[in-house]
Amino acid sequence: MSALIRLLFSVLMLGLFITGVFYVVANFLSGLAFNPASRAWRELVQKLRTRNRIRAGQTLQPLNTETLTHLSLKPKILKKASWRDGIFEGVFSTIYQEPVAVFAGQKSGKTSAVVVQAADREFIIRQKGKETEVWLNGDPYAVLVDGVLLSAGRQGKMLAKMDLDTDLRQWPVIIGQGESATLTNPERAVSPIPRAVGLLRPLSPEEEQALLVLAIIEGKKMV
Repeated sequence: MSALIRLLFSVLMLGLFITGVFYVVANFLSGLAFNPASRAWRELVQKLRTRNRIRAGQTLQPLNTETLTHLSLKPKILKKASWRDGIFEGVFSTIYQEPVAVFAGQKSGKTSAVVVQAADREFIIRQKGKETEVWLNGDPYAVLVDGVLLSAGRQGKMLAKMDLDTDLRQWPVIIGQGESATLTNPERAVSPIPRAVGLLRPLSPEEEQALLVLAIIEGKKMV
């Protein structure tokens, strides 16, 4: 009996060792895939772009003030990730179901990469923990940390700031010198097709773009 117990214990320890090795290797490979300085990252982004091109056969509405104010916070999922294919795909639409942008992404743990393709621009979004990096048309654009969107670079300036009060249904968004817009709290959205943003004053194209980025990032959480 003791020999059998020792054998079972050895098998169990071997299984735990193999599982541990597999976990370490998987985390290592995942780290490479989501590292913007790696070749694996470039290959992942290109793979996601290819998926978007396949989906972008439909006509996408232009990004302007009208589509921004009609944008739905909740994207429509067209394909869920699976163990055979870890890529998920979807589309951001207006509350009238007009497609505005297609997206494809992949997630591993608390890290994810999403490529969002609109009619006239592309966003790459990399989220790692509480920090989200954004590229616009391949160039560094901004970093979002704790509700504050900062322009990319060492001298990053504040592009927008959200009041992330969990009790609020609409988060105030400061752009420029004061509160300029609102963004729907994903956790408290009551409509099945919630409107993403509300404008409190006319915004410049650059300000609208910052607000759009916030809406996409928050909407992605509803995937």
